[in-house]
Amino acid sequence: MNDANEGLPMGDAEWQEIVKSVPVVCDIAETTAEGVIRQVLKAVFEKHDMPMDNLDATVSTVIAHSLGDICFTAMHGLAIPHGYVPGLEKLLVGVGVLRQGHSIDFNAIDGSKARIFFVIVCSSPNQAGYRQFLAQLCRNLISDGMVSRLASVSTRNDLVALLSNSCC
Repeated sequence: MNDANEGLPMGDAEWQEIVKSVPVVCDIAETTAEGVIRQVLKAVFEKHDMPMDNLDATVSTVIAHSLGDICFTAMHGLAIPHGYVPGLEKLLVGVGVLRQGHSIDFNAIDGSKARIFFVIVCSSPNQAGYRQFLAQLCRNLISDGMVSRLASVSTRNDLVALLSNSCC
């Protein structure tokens, strides 16, 4: 994907490929944003056979970057923590869903606490596909009823089916 396509929606096939490969960690019992992000990134690292010795630095990068970027913190019970790690060859995405009834303060602009975390890591904001993925995710998240449907997700398969059926 090149910069000329930056404002265009992500194609259905590309969206489906990413969504179906995203590790989803359901029923998280963590009580801090850092704990949730660590657990989700651990699943991402495992899925992509990445060395765990980079996990702590990546978690710190995501926390520092996300808390300073109000555009992608949290709203309506959703958070999109993200960070940039030089040298990554592809966009990495993981999803964490807290146990029913649990939520975490993640400095949401609407004051809500987050229950669902879409964690995104890439090499830079200019990495191919990053902005298109983020734009498509946001389009899907603001669709009618999506927040309440996401709030009722309890398994990985439920989340993948919901996101797969919401494209374009």
